Amino acid sequence: EEPVYVFAETSYEEGAFSTFVPIMHGCNNFCSYCIVPYVRGREVSRPIEQILHELDVLAGHGVKEITLLGQNVNSYKGADGMNFQALLKTICRHLEQTNSPIEWIRFESSNPKDFSDELIEVIAQEKRVCTGLHIAVQHGSNSILKAMNRKYTREQYLLLVQKLRSRVPEIQLTTDIMLGFPGETEEDFEQAASLMKEVEFESAFMYYYNPREGTPAAKMQNQIPLEVKKERLQKIIDIQLGITRKVMEKQVGRNIRVLADIISRDNAKELLGKTEQNERIAFEAPVSLIGKFVQVHIDSLNGNTFKGSLVQ
Repeated sequence: EEPVYVFAETSYEEGAFSTFVPIMHGCNNFCSYCIVPYVRGREVSRPIEQILHELDVLAGHGVKEITLLGQNVNSYKGADGMNFQALLKTICRHLEQTNSPIEWIRFESSNPKDFSDELIEVIAQEKRVCTGLHIAVQHGSNSILKAMNRKYTREQYLLLVQKLRSRVPEIQLTTDIMLGFPGETEEDFEQAASLMKEVEFESAFMYYYNPREGTPAAKMQNQIPLEVKKERLQKIIDIQLGITRKVMEKQVGRNIRVLADIISRDNAKELLGKTEQNERIAFEAPVSLIGKFVQVHIDSLNGNTFKGSLVQ
């Protein structure tokens, strides 16, 4: 018999106010560099009843924030044909009707090719869906995106960003980008760098290509020398560090909603929390506020962490 993937009843960890909620397993996309479809198999979507049950369990533990998890959540498909945007709306209605303490919903990963206009509308309309989104671009060159089998173009990705920012102005985007893919030319690299500058992601997971045995990319011609991959990666890191600083500095002076999470390791009088855009902020506050949503004024930026003051 073929093995059947079974989802755990809950992924909750004792004392956590934020937790992952798996909604899918496996992947159907077969990006040429990725081993996931071969080791995890095809996509399996978790039944909506199981997801809602886990949310009720998490609510009982006082969880305030969830991240819906899957290799490509956008391609979720329930037994009744329910798609991802319908799942999000169903979850939001359930949380409202049960008066759940879960107030923030995040999701990852999202493949740009499946990011629909309807999903953008759900993000714009549902107050529980957070406006910090991670959408992996992987590259800025159409020839490399095609070789990666990503099934979208640079232009389509930029249009998606434009639609999101037009409909949800407060949105903050993060991404993944891979340098040194087989056959990547200097011109391809410049296309990647220019896309990073154009979009201005708040942060990015940046890495160079590493062959995975059993994937098509591992057998491709024109593998890039390691020293070239490292050099190109460092250039992208330098570009992104400047962009991150610029984007985050624009937010200094604002009042924002924060989920107080833990005591700061650097200062026992401070709490460390996260914003709706998934940024970290440290602020002086009593320990009794851990696990609660509070208003905080952003005073300054220290590295990639905001420093703030509790708004009474």
